[in-house]
Amino acid sequence: MNTSRRRLLLLLAFAPPALGTAVAAEQRQPLRAGNLEVFYGVIPAEAILGHAEDHAERKMHEGVPRGASQHHLIVSLFDARTRERVIDATVRARVTEPGLASQRKSLEAMTIAGAMTWGNYFRMSGAGPYRIEIEIIRPGSTGPVKTAFEYSHPRR
Repeated sequence: MNTSRRRLLLLLAFAPPALGTAVAAEQRQPLRAGNLEVFYGVIPAEAILGHAEDHAERKMHEGVPRGASQHHLIVSLFDARTRERVIDATVRARVTEPGLASQRKSLEAMTIAGAMTWGNYFRMSGAGPYRIEIEIIRPGSTGPVKTAFEYSHPRR
């Protein structure tokens, strides 16, 4: 995994929003929706295949899908008022590439380096841009909080 991807993963896992500001500004993060701050990352599935067979990340979401076009969308949530990590949400995402059908999936709760995040795999075959829509539902809320962003794969 290259250094920038590793840094983003660590940011998603550990950093409270106040500490992530410098990196987040470069990535237009955090996204703000309702009373939430939303951080995200997109990682090629091949990067996860580099882990040992018994590594937890190899097993999440029913295993890493094969193929060069599979990418892992990771979302981390914080309460914008308290800066506390959100751990009690239902999260869904829709990934759309212009001219192609969209994919809608629930993002599964997962723990990375001891921190709660959500994620799932999506097929992203071209360079993009992709429109990624995130829907977050918290217990006791009156409805979902929604946000969206454009994403293109970084040039290699």
